[in-house]
Amino acid sequence: MVKQLPRIPPDRDLSIDAVRALCLPIVVLLHALQMGISGDPLRAQNALADWQPLVWITWVGMIMPTFFIAGGFAGITTWRRLRGRGGTPGDYLRIRALRLARPVLSAMLAVLVALGAMRLCGADPDFLRSFAFRLAEPLWFIAVYAICTAFVPVMARLHRLAAWPTYFGLAGAAVSVDLLSRFADLPIAPLNWVLVWLFVQQLGFGVRDGWYAKRPRWLLVALAVAAYALMAVAVWGLGYSPDMLDNLNPPTVLLLLLGLAQVYLFTLLQPAIRRVVRRPRVLIVAGMLGAFGMTIYLWHVVAMAIVVGAQMALGLPFPEPLTPVWWVTRIPWILAIAGVLAVLCPAVSSLESRWPRERERDMPAWAALTATGLLVGSVGWVLTQGYLTGGTAGAIVALAAAIAWLTAGGPARRRRVSGTADDTPGLRAVRS
Repeated sequence: MVKQLPRIPPDRDLSIDAVRALCLPIVVLLHALQMGISGDPLRAQNALADWQPLVWITWVGMIMPTFFIAGGFAGITTWRRLRGRGGTPGDYLRIRALRLARPVLSAMLAVLVALGAMRLCGADPDFLRSFAFRLAEPLWFIAVYAICTAFVPVMARLHRLAAWPTYFGLAGAAVSVDLLSRFADLPIAPLNWVLVWLFVQQLGFGVRDGWYAKRPRWLLVALAVAAYALMAVAVWGLGYSPDMLDNLNPPTVLLLLLGLAQVYLFTLLQPAIRRVVRRPRVLIVAGMLGAFGMTIYLWHVVAMAIVVGAQMALGLPFPEPLTPVWWVTRIPWILAIAGVLAVLCPAVSSLESRWPRERERDMPAWAALTATGLLVGSVGWVLTQGYLTGGTAGAIVALAAAIAWLTAGGPARRRRVSGTADDTPGLRAVRS
């Protein structure tokens, strides 16, 4: 029974919390279905790689642009709030980097513990290497999100001083990189990990300022249709893959267009979303998913490792992906992952609450940026090389060093900026 609903800050838009709460289970479900384990000897693979219906589902179900739009909304809100209280870019970068680095380190160590336990129980080393590589794949979001977050103070200033040139500049640069890498074979495609997602994050700035909500509904519909039409032209006219997952690594112009379509569609649905999420039960569910959002995203791979380990220990079979038996067994597979996550979320939250508080010391922006670079480099290493390589220990040490540096801060004592950043989606004050 709900005794007290949370006080909603005036600059908080519940529609943003709602879409992030809705998108999170979709991401976890996709990752769970993609984890295919089969063969003799066992190997881990992408179970949905040859499932053709997924190609067209991704035109609607690829919701990563929505995550970055919501992240842009939260980022500029946090930065403006912090700046209004006398905070500096260094303060902002320090807070946001710590909010990413601490849970990432905990989750990485948990994955290594799970893999080590599986090895001690006799799991095949080659299987573990393939499994560990797949467990690392969701880390791409952390690396890119950390980079985009680090740009927020600069991009917010550009948004204020030259919004349209910034939008067109980012879009033009991303399209140019994509076309030159695709049709001129220039090795510059990885630049779009930054350019495309910075553009989509910038769309979130526009949502925060109500830009799209001021437009007529017919125009938003027309713009969304136009974005999808341009995606179709790119696929059937320029030879791009119709699978949005293929267009994710690195991002192509289709992800930029999909971001535009999603921001227009979100704006159309925003009034209805706000009405629904204000219902007490919906608000509590959105708040709970938001409060545990980072834990769910990072630890669902730990949950998968635990379930796979239990399956191997019990001698249960691993059906061939996409067979009828495999589809039937996805139901208990997903329920088992959800059950493990339900246990992990409060336990992890309790453990993470014991992290030492950051010292009341000023941290120059260059230092916070350097620490963020250590975070990105550590995550990037594990993402590209997998957990079970020689450099993983170094990546863990570098990440721990970044956390220690961010926690310690700089050499000069200063007045601590209070009430800073809560970019965690959801409402922590929910009581039942």
